[in-house]
Amino acid sequence: MKGSGEVTGELAGGMAVRRLREVRAGYTKEYRQIAFLWCITFPMPPRLPLLSCFVFLPLLCGALAAAEAGQFLDEHCVSCHDAETKKGGLDLTALAAISSDAETFAQWVKVHDRIRDGEMPPKDKPRPDAVATAGYLESLGKELTAVDAARQVRDGRGGLRRMSRGEFENALRDLVELPGLRVQHVLPADGKSHGFDRAAAALDVSFVHVDAYLAAVDVALNEATPAFVEQPPVFKYGYRPWDNNRHEGREAEPPVVLSVGQRSFVPLIGLERDPTFRDEGFWKLVDDEPHATALGFFRHEDADFRFSLTSIAPVLSGRHRVRVSGYSFAWDGTKAVATDRTGALGLGIHSTGEHFGTKGLPANKAGVAEFEMWLARSDGHTHGTDSNLRLVMASLENVRDFPHDKNTPGPPLPCPGLAIEWIEIEGPLHDAWPPASQRALFGDLPVQLWTKESGVPQPVQQKWPRGMHGSYPEDIYGENGTKRVAVHVVSAEPDKDSRRLLAALMRRAFRRTIADAEVEPYAALVRERMLGGAHFQDAMKSAYRRVLSAPEFFVPGLAREQFLVASRLSALLWSSLLDEELLALAEKGDLTKQDVLRAQTERMLRDARSARFVADFTGQWLRMRELESNPPDKQLYPEFMPWLMESMLAETRAFFAELLSEDLSVTNFVQSDFAMINEPLARHYGIDGVSGFELRRVPLPPDSVRGGFLTQGAVLKVTANGTTTSPVKRGAFVMEQVMGIVPTPPPPDAGAIEPDTRGATTIREQLEKHKRNATCAGCHVKMDPYGFALESFDVTGGWREAYRVRGAPNAPAGSAGRPAIHGRGIEYHVDRPVDCTGVMPDGSPFKDIRELRALLAAEPDKLARAFAGHLITYATGAEVSFADRAEVERILLAARPGGYGVRSLLAAVIASPLFARP
Repeated sequence: MKGSGEVTGELAGGMAVRRLREVRAGYTKEYRQIAFLWCITFPMPPRLPLLSCFVFLPLLCGALAAAEAGQFLDEHCVSCHDAETKKGGLDLTALAAISSDAETFAQWVKVHDRIRDGEMPPKDKPRPDAVATAGYLESLGKELTAVDAARQVRDGRGGLRRMSRGEFENALRDLVELPGLRVQHVLPADGKSHGFDRAAAALDVSFVHVDAYLAAVDVALNEATPAFVEQPPVFKYGYRPWDNNRHEGREAEPPVVLSVGQRSFVPLIGLERDPTFRDEGFWKLVDDEPHATALGFFRHEDADFRFSLTSIAPVLSGRHRVRVSGYSFAWDGTKAVATDRTGALGLGIHSTGEHFGTKGLPANKAGVAEFEMWLARSDGHTHGTDSNLRLVMASLENVRDFPHDKNTPGPPLPCPGLAIEWIEIEGPLHDAWPPASQRALFGDLPVQLWTKESGVPQPVQQKWPRGMHGSYPEDIYGENGTKRVAVHVVSAEPDKDSRRLLAALMRRAFRRTIADAEVEPYAALVRERMLGGAHFQDAMKSAYRRVLSAPEFFVPGLAREQFLVASRLSALLWSSLLDEELLALAEKGDLTKQDVLRAQTERMLRDARSARFVADFTGQWLRMRELESNPPDKQLYPEFMPWLMESMLAETRAFFAELLSEDLSVTNFVQSDFAMINEPLARHYGIDGVSGFELRRVPLPPDSVRGGFLTQGAVLKVTANGTTTSPVKRGAFVMEQVMGIVPTPPPPDAGAIEPDTRGATTIREQLEKHKRNATCAGCHVKMDPYGFALESFDVTGGWREAYRVRGAPNAPAGSAGRPAIHGRGIEYHVDRPVDCTGVMPDGSPFKDIRELRALLAAEPDKLARAFAGHLITYATGAEVSFADRAEVERILLAARPGGYGVRSLLAAVIASPLFARP
């Protein structure tokens, strides 16, 4: 097992050269020191005695089996794969002997797998007998395993990698106890390898990374630096959005005044319109008797329409509670009426892309939606209204036209509405004082006001983020970036305190026990800074910065021995650092005990932080991170709305979490008798009896076309292009993500299939022409059937019997008889029927998605093997290689008695030697 700093010579040399070049480019002294430290760390100790066994073993095996193997290939393969014929681009007569060369090794693995799966020799050629085939596969498999095992010993199984930017943000949050810290968005994007951002090959390190990650560290340390001696007040204030509370009570919210004037809001008393409510210009609203109790919102055709809260904003950073009272109603074109649909309201900050969630609101009668989130003081103050808190009227439809005359209230066509009565914000909310962030950096040291009489240097005095002019209530901490009151951490014994505090933080950051001697360089930096005139707390922050710039924090794989398992476990289930319990067990060496490891797995899965695993793993495995790309074409799919997309993402996460929590079988991936849905999803899927925005487990009838990942809206959307569906793209998704079969990349001359939105040809007809190319046909026979079965679902995941094509149905544009969605006549019609039949590569036919799912669910071994492979790749940063296959089979054996439960498979992967192998 690698000790601290063990990397391959190739890795160390290549990274060192690259980083030293960056250092030579010049930067600040501290950045140069850090970059140089990353360059020269960790020489590799010799491993020749052990390595030699693995080098000569495959050579010996190859020599003993060469004659027999050559005879098998000559008799059954070479006639089609020689220099002259070279079918599939493979010339076995020119293929080099098995070696660790990646390309050559991959070719031999392909030979092995094609023969194992019965694909070669082709069914129309003479077939070798089973005994000869088994003998050749055993011989070839042993040689491949030996060569791959030797490579793993030489290079390590997965190699060293840095933290991804998501892991880095979580690690900083947990280390300095700032759950709302946001730094991920300013870090360089991560690469991907084998579908995940956890492989060393994808997570490069450059000068840009060093710069961005150090800047993120500075943000975290500054946020955690004490700003108060005593606990600040909890601010609680609320208002009605139409109140004249801005600029000394003379103005109301600008969006409200504009919208009331344009008749895109209606003042309501319950479901009755208040006719005395009006705008009188200059942002002033007047409400004579009777007084409105709510504003009825409609949604402009801009799908991103939000209502900015320009009057209120957080005064201090911290955890806040926002409460909104409201209800849904229906608009019949002239007045508000009762509805049977519940409403949904979201909250976020538009300019930063933050979304704090969506909550349901009852129909016709007010209820309260409550949000809890971390808000920064600068939110709502930095870039005008774009940085304000914004309400998202999620359940509303796009409305195109609003009357502008005062005698016509609201939109002229029927549509849903959402009424808001009042809004309240409360915070910052502290569970304890001093705050956890202060204790994380400075422990129990006292904080006092600093004056010239304090007898210590003045600490660096930070400024408040700029406040907003005219905010309500008045910003008592200043509107123009005024300096904070000077407070400082008091230490009577700086050297002793610095060592104690540094040792505690280093233990968490480096994920292992810290020896006293290891603290000394960092304590020396504190002494050096203080001798130079720095305050104790500023000197400590410099040392903390150095700790959080060290390779052992940045590269989790540097953890040694029993700490490597603990580090990987926390990275897998929490995408972050170890907590105290896990670290203590690692220090005792108890994580080598299978019962302890299983108990910790269960404990960590019960922790709220395991939601990170659900979100991150499904985000990459099922490509949920791509959900917002390729938005559905508004002309073909005008009914698609953002809240539906949010529900889709929540459905996929909730479904996986349910399988994990209840240890349900992997067969549920493709065929399940329940779904995790809410009202908008139920309406989209045609399922009755579901009301409200909250997701819940809903049983499905036996003949339902829903159930499982393949028929979820999110998966169907990410496997479409926004305009049309592609059986190729969906088929490749099923093969790779669900069945664990990596499709062969198309040849350069394969050509592309362009979507036909006019209905001249169907996608199946285009594919039939495409498959006339013999080079393409072989892959499409394996891939397309899965996609054909999914053709019954459009790009939004909705069920269809026929394809939509552009052009108004049976009526010219603007005709009164034309069907309307969101107050606008539709601009598509249905044309050719969908053909969702197909034949599997083994000859098994199916007529629709129901029959395909049954065929897939009948092979739980394949589903479990594929899922275990994805888990291993995600958990260890390395794909399953040939030498790992035997261990994968042992993992499946451990989970088979329980029917391949998702939780059991995860536990078996964690218990496997692969999980602990560097």
